Amino acid sequence: MFIKRTTKKDRITGKTYCAYHLVESVRTERGPRQRIILYMGANIGLPEDEHPQLAQCISDILTNEQRLIPHETHIQRLAQQYVSQIVHRLSTSESDAKQKTNATPEFAAVDVNSIEQSEPRSVGAEHLILQMARQLKLPEQLEKLGLSKTETAEALGSIIGRAVNPDSERSTYAWLSKESGLGELLDFNFRKSSLDRLYRISDQLLPLKEILERYFEDTEQQFHGYASTIALYDLTNTYMEGQAKANPKARFGISKEKRNDCRLVTLGLVMNEHGFLHRTSVLPGNAAEPSTLGEMIQNLSVHQTLFKPTIILDAGIATEANLAWLRKHQYFYVVSARQNAHSLELDGELVPVGDAQDVVKAALLKSSDDSEEKWLYCESEAKAAVASKMKQSFKRRFEEELQNAAASLLKPKGRKKYTKVLERIGRLKEKHKKISGCYEINVEASEDGKLATAITWKALEEKLSDKLTGKYFLRSNRVNCGVRELWQIYNTLRNVEDAFQFMKSSLGLRPVYHQKERRVDGHLWITVMAYHLIQHCLYQLKQQNIHYNWETVRKMIRSRIRVTTKAILEDGKTLHHRSSTKAEGEQLDLYFALGLSSQILGPRKIIL
Repeated sequence: MFIKRTTKKDRITGKTYCAYHLVESVRTERGPRQRIILYMGANIGLPEDEHPQLAQCISDILTNEQRLIPHETHIQRLAQQYVSQIVHRLSTSESDAKQKTNATPEFAAVDVNSIEQSEPRSVGAEHLILQMARQLKLPEQLEKLGLSKTETAEALGSIIGRAVNPDSERSTYAWLSKESGLGELLDFNFRKSSLDRLYRISDQLLPLKEILERYFEDTEQQFHGYASTIALYDLTNTYMEGQAKANPKARFGISKEKRNDCRLVTLGLVMNEHGFLHRTSVLPGNAAEPSTLGEMIQNLSVHQTLFKPTIILDAGIATEANLAWLRKHQYFYVVSARQNAHSLELDGELVPVGDAQDVVKAALLKSSDDSEEKWLYCESEAKAAVASKMKQSFKRRFEEELQNAAASLLKPKGRKKYTKVLERIGRLKEKHKKISGCYEINVEASEDGKLATAITWKALEEKLSDKLTGKYFLRSNRVNCGVRELWQIYNTLRNVEDAFQFMKSSLGLRPVYHQKERRVDGHLWITVMAYHLIQHCLYQLKQQNIHYNWETVRKMIRSRIRVTTKAILEDGKTLHHRSSTKAEGEQLDLYFALGLSSQILGPRKIIL
């Protein structure tokens, strides 16, 4: 076995190209011949004087030979990579052919002391998400849109990597190359790819965003057969590592992760009541009342009909301007009110509308006959319990800081200057603005007015009782709906809250390491595509009354790996057998619920 260098000349350009092949000499009926075992590419990564050592090391690994003086570490590492390619290449065609012909059982005598396992690669979650992509015919759609087979494999690697091992592109490439068996499932060698190609694939997917969003929407609806009547709009932001000065959307704002020192970008999401995304948009990081609400919602009508969904917004986005836009374009909406109703006169008794998890009573408020809206007053026991704990926590922290300020007046080096003490109290009020308005605070000054002598405060119980009570208001222009119907429509937001939370926290959304706008947008778009595949899986489980989140599913099947077993046969040759671990217990239930085969590829073997 040796490495052979070949050269080829391009007839058009006249340029000469070289390539390396791993070759072995074999005896045939027509005499000795050379057989190519593996194409090694144009650059092996070793100087030519080390090629014989590499070829010998590959041969030693394949035949399980032990050397008295081992090869150098960098040669062993490279040889192991090529051995993996050889075993995969030679065993694929032979094993696949035998599986098709239902070969009879094969028996062989092996040295049990020589059995060893190598190249463990995770395939459980990768196989599951790949099957979801194939159910939605995503690979075919990507090829229809102009991606080559290589680019399609790289795109699926990036998307499935975000779903299974969410992280940066650099980390994803390392995971695909060294830890995951996704390459075997796709019949693609990610080691021959590069980190730059993984970056560039997001550049290719981003221009296809609008087409793919419509494709996902139509395909998911056809596959599951659901009717979508409600659309929920929400915003979430992600912070940037680095300055991100090359990204005009990167702005300072209020970070959900308390990273106010970092620039942010905002992701706007439109989701239906089943948890499937309709539209997404990347907005400036300081967007609070996006003008793009209309752009994202007005195209949500079903193409073949004049149907328009009911829009649900939380209080942060339910501005008067946005509600006016919805009324102007004849959209129904149910939103959480940003302010209390003008009148608290109930139009009837409080009616129980909640469930065992959240006991809620609600009633409509009286309104004029020509009113465009209905207001719904709600009292939630669960919200009241949470609000009570929050209120006590806010009170404790605020009063502790007031006590610290008062104690500072008695310390030798404490802050005593009257104006500075007022500034300190002002900053405390701003910091604890949710509770500070419920306190009466006085700062007493010395006779000359220069020093503060005491700080006193008093909690205003009436105001405190009105803060964080578990009571809230809903408003809607669906004036023909009753109490229960309005509350149930809005409660849809709670039903898909887990989907929103998962989207924000568990798919590598935060932080973003890219600095350029197109790379940031591409990173977020790949996250959205990964979410589509995950939600497609979870929705099928939900239809079977299995209410798992993705983290539970991922943990359940992550023990499934693909591994190579080597053993020396009685005649001295080496058997290389690569197979996947079998599904068991809950894993089998999971595959059955999804209508999938539990087998991940078939066993492959080669004797060398």
